[in-house]
Amino acid sequence: MSDTTTPSSPIQSKEKFTLSSCPPIFVLPTHLTLDALHEVEEKLVKWGARLTYDVFEATLILGKISQKKRAMLELRSRGLWTEEASEPSSQPAAKRRRIQEGEEQIDLSTEDESEEDGGRGRRAPAAHLKPSAAFLSTRVEERESSLDTMSQEDLIRVVRLEWLDRCIEAQEILLPLDLFVVYCARKIERPDTKTSTTSPNSKGILERAKQDAAFIAPLSPFARHRPHHGGPSASEHSPTLCPQTSSENEEATAPLPDAPDWVHNHVLYACLRSSPLHPPNEDFIEELIKIRTIRELNLDAIGVRAYSTAIASIAAYPHKLHTASQVLALPGCDHKIANLFNEFQHLPNGSPLSAAAPLTRDPDLRTLHAFSDVWGIGPKTARDFYYSRHWHDLDDIIEYGWSSLSRAQQIGLKYSEEFLLPIPRREAEQIANVIHKHANRVRPAAAAAAETGNPEGGVQCILVGSYRRGKPESHDVDLILTHRDEAVTKNLIVDVVRSLEASEWITHTLSVHLTTSSRSQQTLPYRGELATDSPHFDTLDKALVVWQDPHFCPSPSPSPSPETEKDNQKHKKKDQKKKKKNPNPHRRVDIIISPWHTIGCAVLGWTGDTTFQRDLRRYVKKTSGWKFDSSGVRERTTGGQVLDLESSGGTWQERERLVMEGLGIGWRDPGARCTR
Repeated sequence: MSDTTTPSSPIQSKEKFTLSSCPPIFVLPTHLTLDALHEVEEKLVKWGARLTYDVFEATLILGKISQKKRAMLELRSRGLWTEEASEPSSQPAAKRRRIQEGEEQIDLSTEDESEEDGGRGRRAPAAHLKPSAAFLSTRVEERESSLDTMSQEDLIRVVRLEWLDRCIEAQEILLPLDLFVVYCARKIERPDTKTSTTSPNSKGILERAKQDAAFIAPLSPFARHRPHHGGPSASEHSPTLCPQTSSENEEATAPLPDAPDWVHNHVLYACLRSSPLHPPNEDFIEELIKIRTIRELNLDAIGVRAYSTAIASIAAYPHKLHTASQVLALPGCDHKIANLFNEFQHLPNGSPLSAAAPLTRDPDLRTLHAFSDVWGIGPKTARDFYYSRHWHDLDDIIEYGWSSLSRAQQIGLKYSEEFLLPIPRREAEQIANVIHKHANRVRPAAAAAAETGNPEGGVQCILVGSYRRGKPESHDVDLILTHRDEAVTKNLIVDVVRSLEASEWITHTLSVHLTTSSRSQQTLPYRGELATDSPHFDTLDKALVVWQDPHFCPSPSPSPSPETEKDNQKHKKKDQKKKKKNPNPHRRVDIIISPWHTIGCAVLGWTGDTTFQRDLRRYVKKTSGWKFDSSGVRERTTGGQVLDLESSGGTWQERERLVMEGLGIGWRDPGARCTR
């Protein structure tokens, strides 16, 4: 097991540049796209920085911000209240600003007033942030003192993101922070904005009004005493010091299994690791999933991504975790996850983590969770129903808002309980067999060719999603239909759905997309479809349907009495037309159509868990400059040229393997892509 302790000395070696001596760093997402945020975090991890996703743990905050007031409000919006503090100095100001004769002058002024946060003004940053080598050599002692002060005093510095890029350029020493500091502050208690005052001083009233206007209210009543990002902060839920027994001490001194190479090499991408369906630390992962769900319900996208990254890393670890230091060594797991594991170790059996318990105990979160479990209602809509329309259960939605729901939401609400019932693997296979038969029925020429032994004849049906990952039960069925002839797959989804509806297998069609057929079944262009097209979560032809087995045995009715038999005969024809209620549950089924020339990409894109798919796209973009989705692979640097990575594959299994190898992630069995 590699040593996870952080070097105490801030002095950086010229032979090996590192950010390990820096205090915990938080990256503000303001003015950053999700991809740009990922790139910044990857740089920090690559150079050994202690990255944290909890702003309360950080004393160094990087952001694309240049204004002091904006920095203060960004911290406040995350529940962290601060007041400005002066920069500590271990030397007289005159001595610190002394420049030796012949040394290059540096313009220490910030951007002019015309510059916006994160943007560039009339002067390029290089013009006033380019210190000379002689100047840097005179500032080493100041830098060391600054790092020491940051670790000793309760100060927070918001620093321009340029500092990180400049440090990486220099590669030998860390640049002085004071060249880039936007806001230096210390934590304070949140002011009580509700306290009344009898002072007639109008200035005090205005100040309190400004504070009220600047304060961003928590997302829900549940978050009243927490930071805006949802969930308990490290400062509010510090881990409890639990007494250790002698057996625990013996366990702590026992040799730990050697960590896999991806831990030693700090591999961040989940697509480069194997994650089994049932990992050794599944019980701890289940608790983290509950916390992630709370983040989802509070619309905390950054928290969701952070927990997803940590969960995927723990899911890939092949040994039982025993210590918090083991957790801290895993890529994507910070001190917060380690503290949660420490708490988890000392929980009574069956007790949830303190940060996970509100999901079942808090009435607001319980209601939001129930709403978001309805197909077609996401966390944002659930919050609107609860906080804006004041609906407190599903009956309220039906009674007061039925007419305002979309058709898909009405269907999701109508069958909400049935959609939550698990679908066994055997039933998923039966559904796939029925769809496969109807696909060949609507393409009789292809079916006839298959019957004559033509290896290229017949529509193929592939079960993907959680079924292919090996889960014994799932909540929907995902399957792909394909054929080697593009004339067969074009508009196939329309004919298959029509045939299944006529046979009463499909009771409702939620949506049908012809995104592939409309572009002649070619790979999605690099810049995407026309701007007028509505966004879809995938770029293939597909139908999202409600499925129900129409075959059932109606319960026998009691024998009619002689007096009523004559009336029954009179209405016999009418009675025969009446259908008894089908007791079979309604199921959610997604039918996807893929042309053969990109079937490997389609199967890969519809098999892995969410974090696996997210990291696969990030990895391909980072390492090769390519764009991957289920319709194919394109180059970003050549205007979107399509790359064919699977043409030599004879079967869809071979083509999927070729795609994975071509993307550089190597083959990984579907059962090893369970990142949760």
